Amino acid sequence: MKITEVEVIEIAATKSEGIARFIRESPLVGPMEPYKEYADDRAMWTGGCHWVVPVVIVRTDEGIEGYGFSCGGSPAAGKVIVENHFKKYLIGADPFDTEVLWDKMFKASIVFGRKGAAIEALSGVDIALWDIKGKALGLPVYKLLGGKVRDRVALYASNLHPSDIYRPDYGLLAKEALDYKNQGYKGMKQRMCAGPREGRKGMQRNELLVKTVREAVGDEVDIMVDAYMGWADTEYALQMIKRLEKYDLTWIEEPLMPDDFEGYKYLRSKAGIPIAAGEHEYTRFGYRDLINQKIVDIVQPDIRRMGGLTEAKKVAAMCEAFNMPCAPHIAYAETLHLTVSCPMIKWAEHTCIPSWEKKEGGFSDAYITGAPEAVDGHMHIDQKPGLGINLKPEVIEKLRL
Repeated sequence: MKITEVEVIEIAATKSEGIARFIRESPLVGPMEPYKEYADDRAMWTGGCHWVVPVVIVRTDEGIEGYGFSCGGSPAAGKVIVENHFKKYLIGADPFDTEVLWDKMFKASIVFGRKGAAIEALSGVDIALWDIKGKALGLPVYKLLGGKVRDRVALYASNLHPSDIYRPDYGLLAKEALDYKNQGYKGMKQRMCAGPREGRKGMQRNELLVKTVREAVGDEVDIMVDAYMGWADTEYALQMIKRLEKYDLTWIEEPLMPDDFEGYKYLRSKAGIPIAAGEHEYTRFGYRDLINQKIVDIVQPDIRRMGGLTEAKKVAAMCEAFNMPCAPHIAYAETLHLTVSCPMIKWAEHTCIPSWEKKEGGFSDAYITGAPEAVDGHMHIDQKPGLGINLKPEVIEKLRL
């Protein structure tokens, strides 16, 4: 089997009402927190326009297509990198040679890559190659990763955004948290609404968000807090964490900017809550430092960002070697296949919605079919070959840029 064509389709995911609603109605503190004019506008991460998802399609001479996705942080750059640069290493190659193809793409982009757009683009290609391997063999990708270590994937509910970063509706937040508990989730992650710019006033709102959720769900549910890099001042972050210690949190996620290793070490030495990060880290080399230097307590690779499945399985092996918990970012198809096959991964992050909202057109399933459904806080990964998903052509055409 040989690769005959590589194409990147850019889709404006926020043209889909379900995803657009998720972005519009999900405010949270973030890296732009110091700048008031951007602090309450989630479009700050997408340049003020659409959230663009690059879909990588790799075709072969046997008629098998593989689908991969990049995280969309640099979609225009990713398309250029794949079609104008990586493509020359892929056409005519055997798609089963994922190790050597990964190595060629990585080394050929080292002068402008290592992190960011180049590695995100590489991730999309790599995921598509694993999809092809599974389809060609008639096996689900998790079989190629070593098989299942559990029958189903436990999920934690990941939503619980403040309705407004300045005037949150705490009653609605409590209702949503209790709804997720009733749906069967044993853990849930919530977002914060304030950072250093608002000082103690913002701290009080943050704490009340956590207090509201803990009181709504009781002590038997794990609660995680995602600061999404919005507490990027170590003393502020430490004060905020100290305020939250009494709520028995499972982890605090990304309190600082991703490269602030010294800040993370400081927090970890002082905080009484485990620190999680890694969603914005790249390749096994970045995770080697996070793990070996004991920067955090829990690593959180994003497979669509950090180098694809070829790299993710190496990071998972490092986690096993150092007994480091691993909690990957978002339960995409490729993430679920890794999760069900890896002993160090306890559960997957499910970007769910409350039961009273429309079930269709959610965060990541608007343009694909075949993704498993959450049932009682779990997902079953079936025997469909490859990643088990397909594109929705009519939706792709509507969303395509």
